[in-house]
Amino acid sequence: MAELTLEERVAALEQSVAEWRQSHTAGPPTTGKWWEQVGAPFNDDPIFNEMVEYGRYSRKTGREAPPDWKPGDPIPEPDAGDQLP
Repeated sequence: MAELTLEERVAALEQSVAEWRQSHTAGPPTTGKWWEQVGAPFNDDPIFNEMVEYGRYSRKTGREAPPDWKPGDPIPEPDAGDQLP
């Protein structure tokens, strides 16, 4: 069997990518949480929900939550010097 040229290999790769894109974008756009879209069983997991709250604290304030902060506590507004660039 003859070895494929670089152009033939690239053409085959482009075809594979086009087929993959078509198979993964055929449905209507989905909405909701990313873990629901991929079928992850996180909806009722209290540990996952707690982790989400710590992430929310970090994104809003730009720093980790202090040890005495618990999910459900208010998240303080970031100080002007604490905001991320």
